[in-house]
Amino acid sequence: MSEATNFFTELVGEDKRTNIPSTISSPVWTGGAASLTAFYTSSVQSGSSGNYYYDIYNAAVADTTREVQFSIAYGHFDGNGSLNTSTGNNPSKAIYRQFRNVCVRNATSDSKFKFPETNSTVFKGAYFISVNRARYREKLDPGNWELHLSGSGNDEVAVAGKSAEGLIKLIDDSGATADSSIKASKRVFNVVSGSISSGATAIHKTAVAEGAASGSYGLFFPELGVIALNAHRLDDTYGVNIGTETSANANDDNALKLFNALNGGALFQARREEQIKSSHFFCRVKSDEYNFSQNPTYYKDDTSAELTNTTFIQDPKSYITTVGLYNNNNELLAVAKLSQPLLKSRDREAVIKVRLDF
Repeated sequence: MSEATNFFTELVGEDKRTNIPSTISSPVWTGGAASLTAFYTSSVQSGSSGNYYYDIYNAAVADTTREVQFSIAYGHFDGNGSLNTSTGNNPSKAIYRQFRNVCVRNATSDSKFKFPETNSTVFKGAYFISVNRARYREKLDPGNWELHLSGSGNDEVAVAGKSAEGLIKLIDDSGATADSSIKASKRVFNVVSGSISSGATAIHKTAVAEGAASGSYGLFFPELGVIALNAHRLDDTYGVNIGTETSANANDDNALKLFNALNGGALFQARREEQIKSSHFFCRVKSDEYNFSQNPTYYKDDTSAELTNTTFIQDPKSYITTVGLYNNNNELLAVAKLSQPLLKSRDREAVIKVRLDF
């Protein structure tokens, strides 16, 4: 209750700052998990959309709270690795061209995903990891994701970023690039071997150096939440040999092979980045305002105005715990809670900043 005639304090122009943009980074996965170390599919899906893609969950089917985290799929420019559904059409071709149309700038009927390489070969097979839209929101945070894949590998080969057990650690090269090659609305970075924890030496080789004859590991599209992996590179001498097959008119179920490689690597950590807008309201409490309380314990009984603490007659005090924001019709729109009660008296003034994010 105010000692002045009004019960509310009006916020004027200098008390408000609205639509202030800020960028925040947070974990992608359900429950604020920083990483996934186990991956699960749906047995029902293998009989329905399994020819096209698999949804990957954060928990087993028995867990009723489990949620889709991302999906995986295999695409081939010519349609190899899947059954024909009609002349010239099959799942792997549809998947490849769908992602090409979304990801590749100025896509045409003949354009393909081009993974940096030193020769002129353009590889036709690709694996796609598409993070659930509700998970990455505006975009995946470049430089803040790491994916481990494991396959049969080549035990006789030891290269940076790959262990003798056929494990590779993949990140993007955003930290080593002044800017991406595509405008901000559709940026793209290379997928390279490396580790976030390695700091300045995170990237083991540049995409061009890794590309040699087999192409780089892939491409990363942060605004789309998509990682496109070069199937040929994953299966060459320096890859993990996940067993990609390219049969004509046969369902090779390559997406399931990527799922097995994910389970073998047992790590996918990622963060998202989004811009939010905030409004700041500076609630100024002057010395003669809000020194009394309407709390029933403030008075001796309900029928009189006699104060429980008689010292408050000459020196009233109250504790501010909550700030309410009202519109011109005195309708409550928002409530802000203080971390601890704030003592208010005639000798004390206060400025409480309320921040609304949306």
